Amino acid sequence: MNPPDPPDPRDSPGAPQRPPSGLSRWIAELKRRRVPRVAVTYGAVSLLVAEVADLVFPRIPLPDWTVTFVVWMAILGFPVAMVMAWALEMTPDGVRRTPPAEESELSAITQGSRWRLWGAGLAVVGGVLLVGVGFWAGTRSSGGADGSEPAAAAGDLPRPAYVDPAQDDRPAIAVLPFADVSAAGDQGYFSDGISEEILNVLSRIRELRVAARSSAFSYRSGEVDAREAGTELGVPYILSGSVRKFDDQVRISVELMSVADGFRLWGESYQRTLDDIFEIQSEIAGHVAEALRIPLGLPAAELTYATLDTIAYDRYLAGRAALRRRGSGVAEAIRLFEAAAARDSTWAPAWAALAEAQATLPLYAGPLGESRDSAFWATSLSAGERAARRALELDPSNASARVALGSVYRDRWEWDAAERELLRALELDPDNGEAHVQYAELLWGVGRLDESLRETRRALALDRTPVRLDVVGFVLYQCRRPEEAIPFLEEGIAADPQGDVHFLRTVLGRLLLFTGREDQAADRFADYFPDPEALRMQAEALKSGDPGLLPRDDTRVMSQTLALLGEPDRALAALEREVLFMPFRVPFQIWDPALSSLWGTPGFEEDLLPRLNLAGVRAQCGTSG
Repeated sequence: MNPPDPPDPRDSPGAPQRPPSGLSRWIAELKRRRVPRVAVTYGAVSLLVAEVADLVFPRIPLPDWTVTFVVWMAILGFPVAMVMAWALEMTPDGVRRTPPAEESELSAITQGSRWRLWGAGLAVVGGVLLVGVGFWAGTRSSGGADGSEPAAAAGDLPRPAYVDPAQDDRPAIAVLPFADVSAAGDQGYFSDGISEEILNVLSRIRELRVAARSSAFSYRSGEVDAREAGTELGVPYILSGSVRKFDDQVRISVELMSVADGFRLWGESYQRTLDDIFEIQSEIAGHVAEALRIPLGLPAAELTYATLDTIAYDRYLAGRAALRRRGSGVAEAIRLFEAAAARDSTWAPAWAALAEAQATLPLYAGPLGESRDSAFWATSLSAGERAARRALELDPSNASARVALGSVYRDRWEWDAAERELLRALELDPDNGEAHVQYAELLWGVGRLDESLRETRRALALDRTPVRLDVVGFVLYQCRRPEEAIPFLEEGIAADPQGDVHFLRTVLGRLLLFTGREDQAADRFADYFPDPEALRMQAEALKSGDPGLLPRDDTRVMSQTLALLGEPDRALAALEREVLFMPFRVPFQIWDPALSSLWGTPGFEEDLLPRLNLAGVRAQCGTSG
């Protein structure tokens, strides 16, 4: 038991009361005006409000910056509360100005235990600390005002999960595009969109691997045996179904099948209004997880991000269908996503999809593929960034928005920021094939070709589409493995008869041209290059080893051709024109093995690389020497 406080002579009856002075007088005045009580109460309430805002606001949803706003208002309100506590007091007649203290009143306050007196001062300090803790908690949890993650050291970056497909032992499922059984048969985009959205919901179950996202769309339910499709896609489970849309009603029939024995694990039909479409998607995901004995890991309400506007949802689904086509479909998708966002400006998926489309547009806006207009690229990237940031304000966990933002940073040569966003996307959605592909492009841009090859193989294992085949073939070529690259590129071309993924042709054409198969390159792919005549002239020059056969205008000659013909100065000048006039070409150009004679030269190392924010970078590939 603690001993009592020692007696204070001033407490003795009749002892003269000395008026307090200095710090004791000031603390006594604080206590008389109840400032310590106000400080502690204000600090505690501020901390509680900050915690509630941090917990509730993201689920309403409100923009992320609102949490920080609430905390800052608490910080700024603290000195106001202290001034008001000092200057005013509550009386039975209302609020009035606090009158000056009598000396006897202050003396009476200081007569008690000194610990109580100093406790009043500590209470004020405690109030300040409570407000400070609230500020720290709010700003730490809410991230940046735009929903972006705070900058992290390289060692703090998240690592993508399941990069090596051989290490991924989760059960895999593919979702076939649902059949359109509407009366007019004109709702294909809607049925495709529903199946894609269910696929996206399933992908949020981390214990389940959703495979063959886009390649599954080469099948149509009812036209192919589900077991056959599952075998070809390499998955043990298939989800298939049909959609019938009429007026504001929708009927969805769905079944889950085991590929090995054709056993129907689960099936159900839903007939609801369009307003219930998101609830149906969550229910389907829950039943699939239950049938496969997988815990959801997320509350059902967090599996979907609903909009109450069915027209916005319809336009969003139509936009997803257009974006899948690539080619001219990208511009069409942008118009549809803009319309969806205009209908419901608080729906994050519409903004995220718009960001993806805007960041992709320049690759499909030229007469033969990508735009050659650097101003157009800059405008598109800015539009993509704005849409991505809006999506992240609404939902910081939207992986697609982070993929788009990372792609924008990469094409601006902001390599560290790009890697942070793309790794965050992969942390949120390990099975996002687009995130793996965009990250692979960043890795080869910074010379990390070994890592890039692993990422491309992961993307291909998830989804064997022409775009993924193109990326795998390109990285293999960069790693000086052209004979391995050719089959991937040829497979991609066969799967893309309309030529929407034009890079397949240009990559294979360059590979053939720069590896001694000039005639094949000119015969098969000249029409896919902006200047077919110049390509044929380069083929003749490379075949004969005579640079005199090249076009007189070096702007018509590729830097690789000049390097292979022993013209390093002209090659470096051409490379600078290519990457500085069209910045997006940096990842596709500088580590081409045909340019290896330029690596290590002063012009390349001391001039070009620093301008690309790549000073000191070297290409790293285990088989490239």
